[in-house]
Amino acid sequence: MEPFWDKNLILKVRSGSQAHGLATAESDLDSRGVCIPSKALLLGLETFEQHESEGGDHVIYALVKFVRLALEGNPNLLETLFTEGDDILFVHPYGERLIEHRELFLSQCVGERFGRYAIHQLTKLQRHYGWLTNPPEREPHPSHFGATPNEHGFDFPNSAAERQYRGEHKRWRSYLNWRANRNKKRARLEEEFGYDTKHAMHLCRLLKMGQEILATGEVLVRRPDAEWLKEVRSGRFTYPELLEWSRAQEERLGQLMATTHLPPEPDRDQAQTLVIELQEQALRDGFI
Repeated sequence: MEPFWDKNLILKVRSGSQAHGLATAESDLDSRGVCIPSKALLLGLETFEQHESEGGDHVIYALVKFVRLALEGNPNLLETLFTEGDDILFVHPYGERLIEHRELFLSQCVGERFGRYAIHQLTKLQRHYGWLTNPPEREPHPSHFGATPNEHGFDFPNSAAERQYRGEHKRWRSYLNWRANRNKKRARLEEEFGYDTKHAMHLCRLLKMGQEILATGEVLVRRPDAEWLKEVRSGRFTYPELLEWSRAQEERLGQLMATTHLPPEPDRDQAQTLVIELQEQALRDGFI
């Protein structure tokens, strides 16, 4: 029996590197979609927010959650609304109405959210770079922080020492987990270039897309700068050059947030009206 998230689908698009024009022969086929849940889930005691395939390559969101996250400027969901041409895999008339209203999701929040996603990529890149260049030599032990053993464990000299130990031990576990589950493709990039250039490519893409949206109001999913971004993935920047470039682009993003013509906040009332109308129409039409 076909699951309702497929049966009630209103929009499905190609996502990830395939949609950005950055795919390699090894790239996964990713997709992202929107559905209207069944009548029971829409009106009853149970709810539905999203379905994710094993591995996370294919995600389908309930309309309500999709709109809520898009209003927050979530980059992945904004891209879903602004995907064009053959990268739109399926669209129902309800999905077409959603796309027709995509401009209402653009606001100054977009700059902040794209910047936050970029910083997340940079943080991962810096953490992995540290593990590559200066890996921890041994597991932290309470005694290294002045703790003495007792019958239940250890007594720390103060709460600051205990917090420091717990923080270092958490980082140690993260390092072991990274080393044990290290992505082989990423490992090859790190060995060749000294850092994860795929993280770097996504960092650059997010910063440039955030700037474009704030400056022009356009969301260019299929990247006009794809060749440049591929060069980044191929080691265009040294690690210090990447950090310097990123700092400059973050500063530029902040400047654009102060001068953009986009509204400070998206029109939540209009978005709510759209969601209500679409779901009421789906009920009247017997779509769900």
